[in-house]
Amino acid sequence: MKGFLIGATIAIATMFVACDNSPKFTIEGNITNADSMVLYLENITKSNPIIVDSAILNAKGAYKFRQAVPSQAQFYRLRLGKHSINLVADTVAHIVCNSDAAQFSTGYTIEGSDDCSIMREVDLAGSRLKGIVNQALKSDSEDVRQAASDSVKSYKKRMTDLILQAPASPVAYYILMQRVNGLPIFDTFDKADNRIIAAAATAHEVYATDAPRTEILRNIALQGMATNRPQREHTIEVDADKVDELNFIDIALYDLAGNQRKLSDVAAEKRVVLLDFTAYALDYSPAYNIQLNNIYETYRNKGLEIYQVSFDTELSRWQTVADNLPWVCVHDADNIYSTLIPLYDVQSLPTCYIIVDNGERFMRPTDVDDLKQKLAQILG
Repeated sequence: MKGFLIGATIAIATMFVACDNSPKFTIEGNITNADSMVLYLENITKSNPIIVDSAILNAKGAYKFRQAVPSQAQFYRLRLGKHSINLVADTVAHIVCNSDAAQFSTGYTIEGSDDCSIMREVDLAGSRLKGIVNQALKSDSEDVRQAASDSVKSYKKRMTDLILQAPASPVAYYILMQRVNGLPIFDTFDKADNRIIAAAATAHEVYATDAPRTEILRNIALQGMATNRPQREHTIEVDADKVDELNFIDIALYDLAGNQRKLSDVAAEKRVVLLDFTAYALDYSPAYNIQLNNIYETYRNKGLEIYQVSFDTELSRWQTVADNLPWVCVHDADNIYSTLIPLYDVQSLPTCYIIVDNGERFMRPTDVDDLKQKLAQILG
């Protein structure tokens, strides 16, 4: 009876394996000089690597892994000891990766996947750059340091070219996540770099809408907008047809209750409106809203209203915070792609404007202290 049960179990398991017709991708090859060593295939899409398969290598070093094709691109790595080779899979592919145990992560070859070949270029170039930078950090020679600086610029230019060739690809995301000595190559707080990040985020939004990496890129680009930059007070210049008989560009977005709230309606009702662009998910937000609340309590009975536009990518985050704020809170679901950003020249978050007497006066404070000073002059 026991033998029968075991046989039946094996038969059932075999049947399920035989019925598994899901598309697969294959990674195989040979790792020389790795007899008896264990080669791991790990999924590294998330922060913590997950072992999905392994193989004990023999004298020939042959291995073969087959995995179901993921619905979204997934990043993997072949790991031998402390060394690894990074790969990506999102289609039915036959990837051949050969290497040697002594130079596992630097002497390998890749066939069958253009994306994996580009990742190889990225990783090897990054490894070389790390060596150059480390040498420069130990050197007192200005020539060595200048050479390192030139190498960084050259590497970054090549990476930018690769990103812009296919900004919606998983490889573009992979490149943007690269770091050298713990520092990002593309810094979201650098205006030029953030344009590259935003370009990739926009392409992902169009061509990889549901990919988890799309939201990550969107959030990184949004974070970059929170960089504090000195700003000058000025009036926005826009086409007359956008003004619609107002002295400011009207906004019509929805509040927490699902009601459309127009900036023009609020401005018609209140003498002074503080138009504020923000994102509740960013680090500055809690302290900033506390400052706004103090200002609001001081001037709400003197004719002040706050019309706060959130660019948050997570609707639930906006809902939670907005539910606890006493002023007009609306949400722009287009976040970093919002047309309000160029129209209102939003270069960093938070950014605010003071609308006085339905637009007769329109001012842009440089910071919270400047905001307080201007409101004190207007409302006393």
